[in-house]
Amino acid sequence: MQYSPAIFSEDKESYSLMISAVSSEDLNSGLWLVLAGVNDIPPHIALISEGKYFSVSARKVETGVEVSTFLKAISRRSITTLFVGIKIHPSGGIRGALNAFERYPTLGSGPHSCLWPVRDFFAKAFSSEYANANLVFELLTLAQKQQILMECKSMFVEGETITLPKYTSEQIRERINSLLKVNE
Repeated sequence: MQYSPAIFSEDKESYSLMISAVSSEDLNSGLWLVLAGVNDIPPHIALISEGKYFSVSARKVETGVEVSTFLKAISRRSITTLFVGIKIHPSGGIRGALNAFERYPTLGSGPHSCLWPVRDFFAKAFSSEYANANLVFELLTLAQKQQILMECKSMFVEGETITLPKYTSEQIRERINSLLKVNE
C-alpha cells in the first residue's frame, strides 16, 4: 500500500472516499478502518489489524476474531462495507487494538460509541489529536492531514467513489438506542 492523497474528501454535508473492490487476502495484513453498513446513518465503525477483527457493538465486544468470520457475516446480508487502509505504525498492531477494545463494554453500557476504541487506538498509535474525534469523518480528516490514509476498498458498493452524509453525535445515540431495543 502506498499513500494516496486523494482518497478522502469532505464538504459541509458529506464525505467521500475513492474505492476499489476488496479481496479477503487484502485484509489479512495491514491495518484497516472498517465502516460497515454505510447505508445506515451512522455506519458501524471497527478495526482490522493483521487479519483480526475488533469491534464494540450493542450485542458484543469482539477482539481478535478472524477476518474471514466477519466477511462471512457481512456477505450473508450483503452489508455495504468500506475498508480504509491505514499506514502501519510500530505501536499499532494487534496488541494495540486489543488494549483499546478490551477496555470497553457493549454499546449502551456507557456513553461510548463504536468509534471510541478506534479513536483510542489511533490516539496511542499515531497522535493524541485523535482522542478528540467523535465522528468517523473527523478521524478521517485528521488521518488525511497526517497522510496515513493508504487506500479504500469496498464490498457491495458500486462505482469508484462513494459519498456518505455527515451525521451528529445525537444520531449515533439514537442508533445505539434503536439497536438496544431490537436486542431486548
